[in-house]
Amino acid sequence: MNFQDIQFNRFEVNDENRREIADRELALQEKEREAVKERTERALKRVASHGRMTALERIESVVDRYEDDAPRLWHIGAMRSYEGNANASKALGVLCVLGVVAGRSVVIIANDNTQSAGAWWPGTPEKIQAAQNMALRLRIPVIYFVECAGLYLACQEKTYAGSHGAGAIFERQAQLNRSGIVQLAAVFGDCIAGGGYMPILCDKIVMTEQSSICIGGSAISSAACGRQADRIGGPDVHVVYSHTADARVADDGAAIAWIRREVEKLPTPATAYYRIADSVLPQAPIADLYDILPTDLSHPYNIEDVVARIVDASQCVPLCPEFGEEIYSCFATVDGLPVVIIANRAQTIESDGRLKSGGILYKEGIVKIRRIASAANDDGIPTIWIQDVAGFDIGAQAERDGLLRLGAGILHEIASDERDTPAAMTIVLRKASGAGYYAMKGSPFHPAWTVVTAITRMEVMRSDVLASALYDKKISKIDGEIKARQIKDGLALDCAEIAQLARNRDELVEARTALASAQNDNAQPRAALARGDADSFVALSQLRRAIVDFLHAAWQEQRIVRPKRLWGIWSL
Repeated sequence: MNFQDIQFNRFEVNDENRREIADRELALQEKEREAVKERTERALKRVASHGRMTALERIESVVDRYEDDAPRLWHIGAMRSYEGNANASKALGVLCVLGVVAGRSVVIIANDNTQSAGAWWPGTPEKIQAAQNMALRLRIPVIYFVECAGLYLACQEKTYAGSHGAGAIFERQAQLNRSGIVQLAAVFGDCIAGGGYMPILCDKIVMTEQSSICIGGSAISSAACGRQADRIGGPDVHVVYSHTADARVADDGAAIAWIRREVEKLPTPATAYYRIADSVLPQAPIADLYDILPTDLSHPYNIEDVVARIVDASQCVPLCPEFGEEIYSCFATVDGLPVVIIANRAQTIESDGRLKSGGILYKEGIVKIRRIASAANDDGIPTIWIQDVAGFDIGAQAERDGLLRLGAGILHEIASDERDTPAAMTIVLRKASGAGYYAMKGSPFHPAWTVVTAITRMEVMRSDVLASALYDKKISKIDGEIKARQIKDGLALDCAEIAQLARNRDELVEARTALASAQNDNAQPRAALARGDADSFVALSQLRRAIVDFLHAAWQEQRIVRPKRLWGIWSL
């Protein structure tokens, strides 16, 4: 394969655009900081009084560091909370991260011991399962830092039953086990009921001297059975007698050191085997993205300018460049590791004999997506999907082109069993709208990691268009009735009716404005993160770093050495 220089533009600093994006990023970073770090002084003192670390301190103590000494981790689902009690359920009582420990990519799930004894709130099971799914798709180890009182009993009906309830956490652990994915647990405090099942389903368990694992705690045991017990299920029981746990250590620091030693025993990552080139920085700085990407989503940009600031040496091998140009795709390396990139073009272009609007999926582009995704899957090469999609083409020509059937073909391809296909990362760069969001590997089609930026909008239909579609016809009808009464003989007896119609019209206009405002709020990246529609927020300046860490995780386990068929991505 012959790598080519990507033809990209140099940009002058756009202060206004940079300031707008930076302000939005700062607001999201502050929201994430509040969710994962901001706790009451009382809660922090209580944890410290027991000689324990907080969940965040445990995570940051176990992970490796970047060159700038920042902890090497990405928060997953950090901004989720239970709307019924958002202040008491920050981050839903559990911190989940994609991180690196002893050079190995891992997923870490840590109960937040500063909130309700690490109990599971409504939404907590789904958040934990999302992190487990990431590990399943990347085939990387899972580390559980457990200090959990089980379900938050005041809301038990919202978390207990159901296919995505608390029990699904344990089913997912069994899936991980069947898939040969290592699970390690460190137990730091009281782990009761469901909180106790999470560690015992792991391959190895370490307990601190202050910890316990039990089916029912002393309060429940006393209430249900009349048996008094100050403390049950400690390491003296589960290490010495039941052999549920493998080791006992003095405190949190010793448990974290034990976990790191166990991770070091795992096979070395396969990234060295699969690295096909030296890691070379792009020819243009990643900071240029703040000048390239307009905050006004109706303004276009050149996708090559974005890719050139992500991939090694700003070089790639274009894939199927001769048709379906509304889709940009290439084979490239990031940190020397192979990747296939599939992205939307944001500007209107002339291709395949007609004008094509930016962000729209047309017949040729749909065929191109399926062909490239299929080849990448067959060759075992991870994919990066960069979304700036407005939806599918519509109209008579689209129906004649069979876009529904072609779209179904994409969905069949990207819905393949995640254990048999290479991992995918979806970056919602700007907009994600309509069914195009699904076709570009949206969350329902199981990318390993979905991230948003500060200028992301996720919505089926633009908020102002949606509000107009629901209310404009009703408003126009009233306008017609008012006009008819105003010209009808000029009779004064119609004045009261006209006034009532005018009030009705004003109410509809207010409702339209309120709906547009609410839908606009729901389309923002913060709302997508709160709903769990995306896993993480990534600042534009950190985009290449995030892709590097994704690829390290994606290539960590051995993949396909010999393609399933003779011609794969190399033939495109």
